[in-house]
Amino acid sequence: MTKKVIIIGATSGIGKSLAKYYAQHEYEVGITGRRSGLLTEIARELPDSKFFAAEMDVAQAQSAIEILNDLVEKMGGVDIIVINAGVGFPKANLEQELQTVDVNARGFLALAHWSYQHFKLKGKGKLVGISSVAAVRSSPYSPEYHATKAFMASYLEGLRLRSKKWKDGVDVIEIRPGYVDTDMTKGQKGMFWVATPEKAAKQIFKAVDANKSVAYITRRYRLIGLLVSILPEWLLAKVL
Repeated sequence: MTKKVIIIGATSGIGKSLAKYYAQHEYEVGITGRRSGLLTEIARELPDSKFFAAEMDVAQAQSAIEILNDLVEKMGGVDIIVINAGVGFPKANLEQELQTVDVNARGFLALAHWSYQHFKLKGKGKLVGISSVAAVRSSPYSPEYHATKAFMASYLEGLRLRSKKWKDGVDVIEIRPGYVDTDMTKGQKGMFWVATPEKAAKQIFKAVDANKSVAYITRRYRLIGLLVSILPEWLLAKVL
């Protein structure tokens, strides 16, 4: 039986590369994003693959849930749901900080909750959230972004514990990318160990297939996560 995956936030970067990678591995792929034209382009790039596209604004939580539900029905079910949609702004103003919360926290929670309940009723399935190494500690530059990624990490851990405690059958996986060459990272200074979206997609695919609870992308970023987790705040303020 053909396996099915939905990538929420697939118009560019990691999401786009991950959608294409799954398609190349003979999955039926559902893709969502705010720009329908870009979703159509993905399907055109792989004409022999089966794509289902749906326009979605994750900031509109209730609407996003309805669209996800419709997409699952259209596909005849789903085995993996990857929540990749996210935003971030350099030196954000208040409006941008609130937008970050709406997408990365509120919208994410709504979709993760629906996905978990769907897989619980089914008795199996994989819920994947793309957070960030930024989930480990905060930053003086974009505290709202780090805060929402920490929220994602904590919420996913809670769902993972829930599934294990009550044997719900849902595999909950958190992916923590470091620097990946995407539109969000363009122009940032001081980046290192920058991965291509294609390399990130390959490692994410393997981590999901192996049911990793938490996976750093690329894997060497686990060292960065460990380092920043143990630094005292006074030193962190100096080195960032």
